[in-house]
Amino acid sequence: MKKRIITVLLAVVLLMPVVTPAVYAGDLLDSKKVYYTEESDYEEGDCILTATRMMIRRAAIMRHKTGWAEITNKSLRKDATTDGLLLYSFCYNAGGDSYNVASGSFKGEGSSARIAEFENLLKSHPEGIVVWGIDAAKTGTHGVLVVKVENGQVYAMDSSYNMGMFSEGIQKWSDTTMLDPSLVTDYWYIDNINHDKSGIAAETPEIRYSKNKHFNMLRLHITTV
Repeated sequence: MKKRIITVLLAVVLLMPVVTPAVYAGDLLDSKKVYYTEESDYEEGDCILTATRMMIRRAAIMRHKTGWAEITNKSLRKDATTDGLLLYSFCYNAGGDSYNVASGSFKGEGSSARIAEFENLLKSHPEGIVVWGIDAAKTGTHGVLVVKVENGQVYAMDSSYNMGMFSEGIQKWSDTTMLDPSLVTDYWYIDNINHDKSGIAAETPEIRYSKNKHFNMLRLHITTV
């Protein structure tokens, strides 16, 4: 009885799904739908609450939560405001996590100093910081979410351009309704996030698929008798 060994080379395209949570988060963080506010979810004076909601949404997305759309002004209002004003500290629960929000005041003077403060805070809070100015009605410094400083350029989410017929997403500071950055006086940030093990279980990350562009060579040894 003779044995013949036939070596077969097969070019196989890898089409197996690859879970890429980082891509999931990155895609959503740039998506305008994350920052849009339905008019039915907005009450007069909600600009700073809306900016805070977007900050918490971004934090949830960065944690690969799929229930970020359930974080709304309505759900946040009872924990975050009193008489329509944003509290300087509060705790908000969503998707089994507790988001502890705290606040602070800017110290520097002038536009450059303020932008440097933005940039320094964002190093510890990549989900963004909510900024606001005292006497906002006169200074044009209502609440917006600052998410990035790049080459001295500030990028922010302004509810004025993400509601109704507008859906601009994240914009350069100069394209928002805000005036000089030095006019903002206070900021809010997520101090810490605690997972409530007794509450809702952590959500499963949304799965995105990507195709491998390369071929793998699979060597099969077939033995016949």
